[in-house]
Amino acid sequence: MKFEINAVLLWPQNQTNPIREIEFVPGKINIIHGLSGTGKSSIVHIIDYALGSSKCQIPIGFIRNKVEWFGLKITIRNETWIVARRTPGAKQTSSDYYLAPFTGVLPEILPCNLNVTAFKDKFNGLVRMSDLPHSDEDKPSQLDSRSSFRDMAAFNYLPQHIVANPNTLFFKTDSWTHKERLTRAMPYALGIVNADYVMTERRREEAAKEREALQKELAVIERTKNNWHYEVNRMLHSCIEIGLLPAQMPASIEGKIAQLQSVVDAYNEKRLEHTLLQPHRLHVNQTFEAALAKEVAQQEIVENLATDISGYSSLSQSSKKFIDAIDTEKSHVIGLEWLKKNVQSKGECVACGSTTSVLPAVIDKLEAKVNKITQISDVLQENPVVDNRLSSLKRKLSAEEKTLSKLRTEKNEILNRDEKLKNAIGQIYFLAGDISGLLKRIGSTSADANILARLKELDRIIRGFDNTLSLTDRTEQERRVDYTIGELIGDYADAFGGLEAPEGSQIKLDRKELTLRFDSHGNRKDYLWEVGSGANWMGYHIAAFLAIHEYLSLDENKQLPPFSFLVIDQPSQVYFPSSHSGDNSLDEDVQELKRKRPTDVIATQRIFNVLSQGLTRSKSHLQIIVLEHAGKEIWKDIPLTHSVENWSVKGDGLIPASWT
Repeated sequence: MKFEINAVLLWPQNQTNPIREIEFVPGKINIIHGLSGTGKSSIVHIIDYALGSSKCQIPIGFIRNKVEWFGLKITIRNETWIVARRTPGAKQTSSDYYLAPFTGVLPEILPCNLNVTAFKDKFNGLVRMSDLPHSDEDKPSQLDSRSSFRDMAAFNYLPQHIVANPNTLFFKTDSWTHKERLTRAMPYALGIVNADYVMTERRREEAAKEREALQKELAVIERTKNNWHYEVNRMLHSCIEIGLLPAQMPASIEGKIAQLQSVVDAYNEKRLEHTLLQPHRLHVNQTFEAALAKEVAQQEIVENLATDISGYSSLSQSSKKFIDAIDTEKSHVIGLEWLKKNVQSKGECVACGSTTSVLPAVIDKLEAKVNKITQISDVLQENPVVDNRLSSLKRKLSAEEKTLSKLRTEKNEILNRDEKLKNAIGQIYFLAGDISGLLKRIGSTSADANILARLKELDRIIRGFDNTLSLTDRTEQERRVDYTIGELIGDYADAFGGLEAPEGSQIKLDRKELTLRFDSHGNRKDYLWEVGSGANWMGYHIAAFLAIHEYLSLDENKQLPPFSFLVIDQPSQVYFPSSHSGDNSLDEDVQELKRKRPTDVIATQRIFNVLSQGLTRSKSHLQIIVLEHAGKEIWKDIPLTHSVENWSVKGDGLIPASWT
């Protein structure tokens, strides 16, 4: 959006002093240069504060004490306005704003005509920011509330702590909240989507959620009907047995429910007895015989399992007794190791002392027999097959017994129904009442029909939304925007010359991480903080911002929300850092500096050369303001540079020495 700062305005506390007006020239790189401590860096914070910053970063003390109102003269869409905000003094911020069209003369005294909320609402309207929130909730969270012109401030400022920061590319995104809000606002800011697209996308999402909910509801109804199969069948059998319904049962659950509903309808219309057919005794016999056959077959399964379990249990008990017997016998035998140790090689008996050659052989045979029995005992003791098999059989028996119990229940109910047939006429009205209650619990099928009709309607609505959304292929639009900006960043990075990057990588603006990313072959991804040092980070920051603003300067993008100005504070600091006292080498004799540090001087000049290229390539749609120690001797020969003011005397800068 074409947004130009014509001047920074300061209304003094002492009204006898004149209004301080720092004017900027369109189509130029407007440079305020001079010594440390003269207030150059405060320009960034004054602009941000006047435009609604939630915090005031204008230094406490001298500047705040001298100024009553901080303001700007701005031009938006060819209309000039005065916007100003009262100094916070010793407070954090002030809620007093002034916003009015510029009539040609600056008002000497400003009245407060807006509070902070009214100012932001009016300014959002003035710059035509969409009021569409990032969430479809009735009360969106702070992160999901509408994007404001304040969210666009990230594209306009490169203060000292950001311009060469490896971890933060955009202003204020070192704060998690600001980062999250900018991430949400980025698709709007870069024209990937517009309000119409988002509203259509949300309506489609809403319809899709409704469709999903109805499909789940329909699935629940179907599961419920399936759960009622047994009850429905039982009621149908009763109706057939009494003679309320014919013997032919429908196959589907819907058909069965419809037959039961016909019984209830007849009951409600007082014609139930007229619908009676001849009681179907044969149906009872057939169902009873079928149930009895199932019970007998299931009983056989249970008995066979019980027999298997008994056999394995007996085997297990026998093996345990055998092991116990062996252990008992082993305890009665004199230890073989002791015998072997005490039998002399010449064959003396340990009991009587006589000599024999047979004794060692006897002991060896005895040892072999004992070892064989011990092995059998160990195998039986360690083998888990019996235990596992027993456990499996018992689990199966439990399941089969449950099935048998269910079959017996069904058979007994048939017998009970058979008894009730003796008094069938007296029971038909009770049965009709039971059926009515069952159908109420199941629910009518008309609900299913309504759901199916709504699902069909939602499919039609969603197809319409899809057709509308297909006119703007968001994925393709994202790819196009990312490619265009990435190529422009690469162009400006090349203009700096010597910026480090992984070999063969392609630079991208990572809209999720809000930093620069270097994509290499093999899906390798490196980020800005991993590449280079201070000069590298500064170069990529400026390259990224010039690329974004060149993209925003294209005819089709000029109406996008970000403002078309960029304020950069001391980019030369990576070559000429200030000392703790505030002194800077650029404040010294420039000719001597060129002799001593020619490489750093040339690198600083290159910054202004690249900015000049950015201004030219954007066809002056972009306004650039630079706050610098570097004076005219550094950049005077570079096209499109303009000295706004030179604050080269201590005590005479942002706050003029003439203010008493």
